[in-house]
Amino acid sequence: MFGGVIMHFHYYLGNTSYNDGHRHRYQGMTSIDNDVLGHVHEMAGITSFEDGHTHNYKSVTGPAIYANGMHYHMYRGETSVADRHIHNYDGNTSFNFNNGWY
Repeated sequence: MFGGVIMHFHYYLGNTSYNDGHRHRYQGMTSIDNDVLGHVHEMAGITSFEDGHTHNYKSVTGPAIYANGMHYHMYRGETSVADRHIHNYDGNTSFNFNNGWY
């Protein structure tokens, strides 16, 4: 806990859209944020190396979706341009991870 608010993060992983004859994988951990109503997380990283290149990605999740005393987030975004094309990505995070460590 930090100032009476539980800090937490989420994991995510997925595949980008199929563009220019290939797709990329991505995975990571969101930013660590307060578990307050309507909160969001930042997520950023680099895709897998496919077809001779990678893409950067950076987005903000949607607000928390609560279920069974936990929550998750939906997300969507667009990668950076590489090799004259982009990819789209979307999905949902894991449920929240919080152990009062943050």
